[in-house]
Amino acid sequence: MPLTQAELMQLRENLSSELLMIQKCGVYAAQCTDPQLKQLFSSLQQAHQRHYNTLMRHLGGQQLM
Repeated sequence: MPLTQAELMQLRENLSSELLMIQKCGVYAAQCTDPQLKQLFSSLQQAHQRHYNTLMRHLGGQQLM
């Protein structure tokens, strides 16, 4: 069953948020000198990447626009 326009809009917003968090956590990890913080940000980046991938799987072949 295809997604509604409202569902597609929410999915688009969620994908955008996940991409932003992936980027931010990557930047923060690269800037950290503390190994524990670096690992934390790297782990968060990976978690957000998994979330993004899951959302993309739910999208399937549907277009966001």
